[in-house]
Amino acid sequence: MAAAKGMLPLSRDEMVEALVTLASDQDDGVRSAVSETLKTLEPMSLVGIAGDERSSEAVLGFLLLWESSPRELVETIVFNRSTPDEALAHFAGKCGDPAVLEAISLKQQSLIKCPAIIEAILANPIRTPEAERRAREVQQEFFEKQFGAKMVAGEQRAQQQPEPAAEPAPSLIADSFADLIALGLIDPEIDVSIVEDYLSELGPILDAESEAGGPRLDIEKIAFELEDEEISLPADRMPVYQQIALMSVKDRVMLAIRGTREARMILVRDPNRLVAAGVIRNPRITDSEVENVSAMKSVSEEVIRLIASSRHYTKSYSIIHNLVRNPRTPIALSMGFLNRIQTKDLRQLSTNKNVPDVIRQTSGRMFLKRTGVGGG
Repeated sequence: MAAAKGMLPLSRDEMVEALVTLASDQDDGVRSAVSETLKTLEPMSLVGIAGDERSSEAVLGFLLLWESSPRELVETIVFNRSTPDEALAHFAGKCGDPAVLEAISLKQQSLIKCPAIIEAILANPIRTPEAERRAREVQQEFFEKQFGAKMVAGEQRAQQQPEPAAEPAPSLIADSFADLIALGLIDPEIDVSIVEDYLSELGPILDAESEAGGPRLDIEKIAFELEDEEISLPADRMPVYQQIALMSVKDRVMLAIRGTREARMILVRDPNRLVAAGVIRNPRITDSEVENVSAMKSVSEEVIRLIASSRHYTKSYSIIHNLVRNPRTPIALSMGFLNRIQTKDLRQLSTNKNVPDVIRQTSGRMFLKRTGVGGG
């Protein structure tokens, strides 16, 4: 009962875990005390727990379904790799925020491991066309196609017909690897094991993510963006860049991780989040490049998350300042950096209409508090 009332000398993390455990206690009094104690907690103070992959599945699942969890806290939990798939499935069925439901649809591995998430997304009337597309692609690619293939294989065995041998998918990089090195697009000193590790984390890559129907790498648009940054792509190399745009997702991922600066400048803008995120995994990427990327308004949110979660990159004030000002940065991450923002920059943030309202308003309050303006 003392734990349920929050009266024990526990850290915040320990107290939350104790409350989650006691929330299902058999004693009505204990459960009631837990409910009252939870009401005293400031939900946004739990962002650290929500984003920590070491947090227990029970805690993450509870906070995801907790009716007091604001959108920022929910988004942080959704993107936590340790969040249990069963909780995601339950939440996806009752989620009332289309953007959050779309975020769940991005977790391809969870959808593959737990088909109930797909069913929940497709059954939720507030789903966006993008969330539905992603869910159906995983459903068709990993369940319907596999089921159909098994049926065909079974019929062929029954008829004693040999199964047709699967043709290996062509790989542009494998066919022209030496050429790409000669063109200065691949750094041969970068170990291929880095690519293999990244691909093993991703699991199977959907062909549909890069084929017809999905956004393609727009070289002309990228060239225009680079001109604004006073960088130009040589005209005589445009055919090479167009060749990159035609590569498969897997090949572009390899090029992103093993590519030279020229390749990184292009692929960090790739509309496919797996490819763009691969650029940040490139061991040759420089801090100045990352600083530029952190300010890009069109970069993938996955790239922003990778930068924001790196202790090395977030030691740089310029990078965290860029992240807080970037409208692509998730609110929970920006909130975590506000205490490190200099007072003069807080004042500018408080009037910046390109950042979310909560960041602008919080910056204003912090500026007034630091300067004592309007205070008693």
